[in-house]
Amino acid sequence: MPVLSTPRRLILLRHAEAVAPDPGNFSVESDMARPLTHDGECAAMRCGMWLHQNGLAPDAVLCSPAARAQQTFSGVQSALPPSSADTVFLRPEIYEADLGSLISVLRQAPPQARTILLVGHNPGISDFARWLDGRNEMLDQGFAPASLAVFEMIGSDLVPDQTSWANCGSLSLTLHTFTRP
Repeated sequence: MPVLSTPRRLILLRHAEAVAPDPGNFSVESDMARPLTHDGECAAMRCGMWLHQNGLAPDAVLCSPAARAQQTFSGVQSALPPSSADTVFLRPEIYEADLGSLISVLRQAPPQARTILLVGHNPGISDFARWLDGRNEMLDQGFAPASLAVFEMIGSDLVPDQTSWANCGSLSLTLHTFTRP
């Protein structure tokens, strides 16, 4: 009988609620600097508590460099065990990402990571989740701020040495849970 290992998991997290854009300033710099609201900070911590309660501490984090995404991850991290997410990669291509960019970022993830948290923005996160598991009706409700989608890589618990982030695609991962804690 094969020894089961922890399946590879991808957790998609849309950043929590941010302050409204500065009226009249449509620059990338202004948008990148938008912080979380107080409610957004609380939601980020709830996401972290939910991940902790469900045993989903990430080995690696792929995060947009936007302030609101980094603050979302900080809130999540505050509720996780100290050894979680030692490897954090700020990836500029996650900001305003299209589907191809997010696929590329995931495929470049550390091969040893079993659980990856990707913190990003809409519509990219929604599009990515739909591409990964387009048949799942849970995703029909949309990706509100601070929503989490947990995907499991098919077969990665049975043949861990034959599954990888570098080779994953839309037939590799299936939605396990979709929630907004």
